[in-house]
Amino acid sequence: MNKLSLRIADLRKRTKVTQQELADSIGVSFQTISKWETGVNMPDITILPLLADYFKVSTDQLLGLKPLDGETYIPEKTATKEFWNQKLEYLLRTRKSYWNDDYAHFLISQVWKIDKPISVLDCGCGYGFLGLLLLPYLPEGSTYTGIDFAEDLIKKGKTLFESQKLEADFLCENVFKYSAENQYDFVICQAVLRHLDNPSDFIQKMIQFAKPDGYVVCIDANREFECCGLYIDGMDYQELCRHEGLEKKWRTELAMQGRDYAVAIRTAHIMQKLGLVDVEVRINDKAEFVTTQSANYEETKNDFITYNDWTSGISKDEKEKLILHLLTHGLSRKEAEDYCSRNTEIANFFSDNPTAGYTFVKGKMISYGKKANTSA
Repeated sequence: MNKLSLRIADLRKRTKVTQQELADSIGVSFQTISKWETGVNMPDITILPLLADYFKVSTDQLLGLKPLDGETYIPEKTATKEFWNQKLEYLLRTRKSYWNDDYAHFLISQVWKIDKPISVLDCGCGYGFLGLLLLPYLPEGSTYTGIDFAEDLIKKGKTLFESQKLEADFLCENVFKYSAENQYDFVICQAVLRHLDNPSDFIQKMIQFAKPDGYVVCIDANREFECCGLYIDGMDYQELCRHEGLEKKWRTELAMQGRDYAVAIRTAHIMQKLGLVDVEVRINDKAEFVTTQSANYEETKNDFITYNDWTSGISKDEKEKLILHLLTHGLSRKEAEDYCSRNTEIANFFSDNPTAGYTFVKGKMISYGKKANTSA
């Protein structure tokens, strides 16, 4: 059964009505109104139509099953520099679990067969993680340029590369607006497309940056894979895989702002339609298997919990705010409640089982192709 969250207090504030005025209008005491608003009691079912009519809302809106008029879709902010400037610590703590170094080496030497110095452009580079990963395996003389619109990330990238005595150029620019003076042999992005409102336009821009015969490489996680890629030892795997309602959120965000959580599995098709040749797809082989026998177990586990926002300390108001956000993004009240309950259940499990282990597979897809050489 759907859990209810009476919106009487919100509606009173909107209409500037006191508890006493509302009570007088529907024939109850103001103490009764107070108890309804604090959740001590619920109105009798016969009262609900009176309340709904008084505030000119539907019963579903009154009960918190649907958003109130004016509580419209609010776009996700993940395509803004303000969002990413606050995520530096998050990126530093999570990107280290993205790759097995030997697989990066394998791609460079055996798949892309890079055997001479190349110029690399990393679009949406953050602090330059891909540069730090790839440069040791690229032929001597290769160059790395990172471009990102988040000033704090660019600043950190410069500091990191200087501390490791690695040469790199960092450009604090918006990829969509940037006009490159040079073209590059290898243009890459990682964990960028799924956060954008227009990923196809971003790939088109990457192609413009590439030299003829140059590679364009996009790496991203497919959300469906990710949702089924988690096992926590001691919890029900089938329950962990459940994500009813999230599909509605993804479809709503795609329709409303072009944000596509399935872009990873679509990327190769987009590349081909945009004119890239020799398009192929691989899967990153990284899987996280973490137990008390793992090195840095506590740090790795805590980073994982933080990454997934599994906190059992969420307040009632914070939960209602999250549920309202999910309602405006297409979920039903029950689906939103279930989503919150699942996250709380996982948070509590880790809290109650401090030595719990887990396996997590993001299923990052690596789509790549070459820019056609029209002069050949």
